[in-house]
Amino acid sequence: MYKILIPKALKESARTFLTDKGYELVELQGTDEETMKKAISDVDAVIARTEKYTPAVIKAARNLKIIARYGIGYENINLEACDKKGVTVTLARGCNTYSVAEHAITLMLAALRQISQLDREVRKGDWKSRDRVETHEARGKVFGSIGIGPIGMEAVKIAHFGFQMKILVYDKFVDQSKFPDWIEFTNTLDDLMERSDVVSPHLPLNKGTFHILNEESISHMKRGGILLNVSRGAIWDEKAVYQALQEGRIGAAAGDVFETEPPTPDNPLFALPNFIGTPHTAALSEEAVTAVAMNCAHAIEDLFSGKEPLYIINHPTR
Repeated sequence: MYKILIPKALKESARTFLTDKGYELVELQGTDEETMKKAISDVDAVIARTEKYTPAVIKAARNLKIIARYGIGYENINLEACDKKGVTVTLARGCNTYSVAEHAITLMLAALRQISQLDREVRKGDWKSRDRVETHEARGKVFGSIGIGPIGMEAVKIAHFGFQMKILVYDKFVDQSKFPDWIEFTNTLDDLMERSDVVSPHLPLNKGTFHILNEESISHMKRGGILLNVSRGAIWDEKAVYQALQEGRIGAAAGDVFETEPPTPDNPLFALPNFIGTPHTAALSEEAVTAVAMNCAHAIEDLFSGKEPLYIINHPTR
C-alpha cells in the first residue's frame, strides 16, 4: 500500500478517489523543516501546498516517487534535489486559471467603483458618500497585462469582451503573431505603464520578475492608475507601492499576494484607504480547489499505475 502525505484541507472528492484506489493518506501536521523531514521519510507521494521542500527535506525521503504540486507555482520545491532523488514533480496547470483571472478583474472593479470605501461609509451611516466618493467605469479604459500566459490571457479576455476595455500587453517571450488583433503588444514595460489605466502582472516569480514593479516602473504610471497583483507578492515592491499610493501618484492598488505571507497587521498598506487586500485567495474558489485536488490525485494514480502524469516539470534520474 502506498502512503501519500496530504494537506489537511484536501477536498473530500480527492480523498475519496485516493482511498478508493487503496492509498493510505497521512496528513501533514506541521511545516517546519524537522517536522517535514519526519513526515516525508516513509511516504511514497506528496500533495504539496506552500510548505518548503528543501534539499534536506527531499534527502530525508526514503520511498518518495512524486510530489504533486497543489497549484502552478513551485518556488517552494527544490527541483535539483528532486532530480537527484528520482522524484517526479507535477503541476496542476489550468485548474485555477479562470478563478485567478476572475479575481484580478474583481479587484479591478472594486478599485474602480471604490467598493471598500463606500462599504465603510455606508456602515457608518454616511449616505452622502454617494455624492462625494468618485467612481469610474471600466469601459473604454486600457487594461495592461505584464505577461500573457494562460491566466493573463483569460484576464484580458474578460476585460475586453466583458467590459469593452482596450488591451495592451508586454511580454517579450511570446510569438505575437499567434494572438488576436484586439491585443496590442508594446515593446517596453515603460510604455505599458504609461498608457494603461489598469496594470496587472501575470508572471511567475524568478530573478527577472522580482520587484519588476518598483519605484522606477511605477513612476511611469498614469496619475490615478490602478495597480493589481494576483501573481506573487515579490513581483511588486510593497514599499514603492505604498509610497505611490500615499503620495497620490496612483489611484489605487489591490493585491491578493504579499511579500511576506501572512502579512502582519501593521503592514503599512493596510492603513491606506486606496489599498484593497485579500488573503491569497484568488485560486481558492470551490470550483478551482476541487479541480486542483483531483488533478493532484490523478497525477499520483497515473504514476503508480505506470502512466506518465500530465505537467511534469523536472527531469528525475531513474
